[in-house]
Amino acid sequence: MLKKMRRIGIAIDMTPMVDVAFLLLIFFMCTTQFKPPEKDKITLPDSNSPAKSPESDIITIAVTAPKPENNFQSQVRVVYRQGGQEVDRLIAPESVKMDLGPVLSTARAANPKSRVLVKMDRGAAFGVMADMMSAFQESNATRFNVQTNLMKGGGAFGGTNPPPTK
Repeated sequence: MLKKMRRIGIAIDMTPMVDVAFLLLIFFMCTTQFKPPEKDKITLPDSNSPAKSPESDIITIAVTAPKPENNFQSQVRVVYRQGGQEVDRLIAPESVKMDLGPVLSTARAANPKSRVLVKMDRGAAFGVMADMMSAFQESNATRFNVQTNLMKGGGAFGGTNPPPTK
């Protein structure tokens, strides 16, 4: 009759592996940027529309509110990708009607499938947007998205404003 061999128990100390896992977790939490830093501080207007803005293949036009350090004028910044590099163009607000069209044409030539995304501060003058729309028509970029903040609240009208009356 054969005798059963007795198994020898193996114990693996898991403490070093847990330490390494937590160190990696802390490292990635400290070094990860979830949202890239913005070049300009823009306070977006509120909206009831849940439409999402595109996140890739975009030409971003950022319009800031007038500030004392800019002689109380808005800044218009156009950011797009050309040949794998990010191109950042600053346009004076008084020359938006003249200069934005050629910049948009160049940006759309660099990436024909790109979409225009407008981020306009709620404190910026409406005249800048009117000039931008003229430049959009000039450069044949008649489709664009305007980024807004989604209002919190219930109902179709955000819960704060009554529905429009006729």
